Amino acid sequence: MKEPTIQDIARLARVSLGTVSNVLNARPSVKEELVLRVNAAAQKLGYRRNANAASLRSNQTDMIAVAVPNIENAFFSEIVSSIEHLGIAERKGVMFLTTSEDQERAQRQVHSLISRRVDGLIIVPSFDFQPMIPDLETYGVPVVLVDRVEKENPFPSVAVDNFQAGYVGGRHLFDAGHRRVAFFGHGHRFWILNQRRKGFLAAAREAGTAELCPSYEFSLDPEDIRATSLEILARKDRPQAIYAASNIAAKGVIPAIQALGLRVPDDIALLVMDDFEALTLLSPAVSVVAQPSTAIAETGWRMLQALIAGERLRGKHVRLPARLIVRG
Repeated sequence: MKEPTIQDIARLARVSLGTVSNVLNARPSVKEELVLRVNAAAQKLGYRRNANAASLRSNQTDMIAVAVPNIENAFFSEIVSSIEHLGIAERKGVMFLTTSEDQERAQRQVHSLISRRVDGLIIVPSFDFQPMIPDLETYGVPVVLVDRVEKENPFPSVAVDNFQAGYVGGRHLFDAGHRRVAFFGHGHRFWILNQRRKGFLAAAREAGTAELCPSYEFSLDPEDIRATSLEILARKDRPQAIYAASNIAAKGVIPAIQALGLRVPDDIALLVMDDFEALTLLSPAVSVVAQPSTAIAETGWRMLQALIAGERLRGKHVRLPARLIVRG
C-alpha cells in the first residue's frame, strides 16, 4: 500500500502544502482550526513523518508533548496548566493532547507526537496504559509518567503517595468517631486505587473497625456510581461515612446523597480524594485529600528536562504526600 504524502494530507484537509508543512513542523503561526484539520487528516491517512528526512534542524526542537486522559478532570486540568506555565517561563513549546481513556487513540496520538520530533513526553496514562510500554521503549524518546503509575513501570515517574493518601483520609474519618466507613473505589485492577484502599484499610485496622468497613468497586461512569450509591445509602445499615477514592466516585455519590435528602455531615460524612471546585460550592463544603498537582507537574517537568539533557533516571519514582483539607 502506498505511503500517504503531505500532498494527500493537504487534499484531505483542504489546505495548502505550506500549511501542512507548518503544522507538521510545529510552527506556532498556524491557526488552531487548521492544526486540528491537518492532524486529523494525517491521522486518518496513517501518515508517519520521517523526522530525519523532514528536517535539517538540530536534534532538539524545544518542543514538549503532554498527553492526558481529559481536561474535564480538575486534577488533569491543573497538571496541564502548571506545565503550560513552565513552558512559557522556559521558552519551550508545549503541545497537549487528550486520549479519552482510549488505548488505540492514545497510541495514535503518541505516534503522531513522536513523528513531530518532540524532545520528550509527559504522559498521564490511561488506565490501560501497559500495552504501550514496549512501543515507547522502542522509540527511545524521553518519557516521564505522571499520576497513574503502575507498580511495574520502566519509566521515571512522579505521583502522589497513594497509600499515604488512603491512610490519611481513613485516619481523619476514624478520628472523627465514625466506625462504619465505606471505601468507594474502581476495581482491583488499578494499582493506584489498590494503594489507596490498602492505606485506608491500614487506618481501619488501627482503629479496630476493619470488619465494619466495606469496599465498593465501581466502573468509571458517574451515573453507574450514582445508581449503586442510591441502593447502598437506602439501606438501614448504611455507612456512617464514605471515602470516595476519586473525583469520579465523588461525582457519582454526591447526587445520590442529595437525591435521598441526606445531609452532610449530619446524616452521613463524606471525604473525597482529589479536590475540584464544585466541592467548595456545596453547603457545607466537602473535606478532601488533595494531590499536590503543581508540585507533581513541576517535578515531572524537571525530570523530563534532565532526561533530555542526558541524565539516566530509569527506576526513579518520586512520591509526594497528599494533604488533608478539612472543610465544613
